[in-house]
Amino acid sequence: MNFESPWAFSFLPVIILILFLAVSGKKRRQGLKFASSFPVSLGIKSVRQRLLFVPLMLMLLGAVFLVAALARPRERLDESRKVTKGVAIEFVIDRSSSMSAEIEVGSKLVRRLDIVKQNLLDFINGNDRDLTGRPDDLIGLIAFARYADTLSPLSLSHDVISDFTENLEIVTTKEEDGTSIGDALALAAARLKSVDSNNNPGKGYEISSRIIILLTDGENNAGRYSPREAAELAAGWGIKVYSIGFGGTAYYPVNGLFGTKRVPVGSAVDAETLKGIAEITGGAYFQADTAEDLSKVYEVIDEMEKTEIISTTEYKYKELFVIYAIIGLLLLAAGVILDSTVLRRLP
Repeated sequence: MNFESPWAFSFLPVIILILFLAVSGKKRRQGLKFASSFPVSLGIKSVRQRLLFVPLMLMLLGAVFLVAALARPRERLDESRKVTKGVAIEFVIDRSSSMSAEIEVGSKLVRRLDIVKQNLLDFINGNDRDLTGRPDDLIGLIAFARYADTLSPLSLSHDVISDFTENLEIVTTKEEDGTSIGDALALAAARLKSVDSNNNPGKGYEISSRIIILLTDGENNAGRYSPREAAELAAGWGIKVYSIGFGGTAYYPVNGLFGTKRVPVGSAVDAETLKGIAEITGGAYFQADTAEDLSKVYEVIDEMEKTEIISTTEYKYKELFVIYAIIGLLLLAAGVILDSTVLRRLP
């Protein structure tokens, strides 16, 4: 809770002083004169006499609540952020069977895809180290193997993107397996172009730049478009591509008669093609062989694509001044009534 007009509390000392002087003056004017007050002072005070201070206290409390009502107490219900400028980012993630290969992370083996997912989430939402998140950016997610699919359209609702990322899995059938880098890149470029022409996510939002972050551990072997054709398409629309080759030594789990064995395999990343994509679009190519390498790549991209933050935050409030005013009036009325009736000082 907060007060919209806290300056109103400056009246409180004056009001309290006026009430105190009024009641005190009345007290001094009332009473009986005795030749000597000694016998009276020995008398035992009644319950009524002990409660004579109550009217003044009630009136003072009433004054406090009325001044608080004048200060407009409010309870904040929720907030909404209106973002007016950001980067439009399409993540294009390889989910072919080769992404099930495991690499060493500390003392354990972790699938490439799981490492990719965690780093993507850190980039979007921030982590406890060097990434602060991208709350002002439009973010979309495309996954590909033999076919490219839009998992999430470009959106400022990053919770939805995070859910789709966490649920992203390796293809399950041989018919779906493959690596169609060109088709995935072309689809991402088309999504980024359309979000600009349709003026999404709303009137007044300015897209400072449009980028694709492409990650794969293999080479193009499926699809309609070649990587070069897709890169030229993106370049023509002013879209930069940051391509990441996620290779390095990995281990495939192989089921045998004596359980699951892990067979070491080398990298199959087509670095030349990924470099060419980056050069055509004015982006950059990164090679990541470990989980730590990939984390550093995202930190570099995060720094390269910084944009001026232009956003406003709007809050919704519940006004509470009526409650304070009612309480204040009731207390003030109770004090006046008691001072004039039950707890009245008789002359």
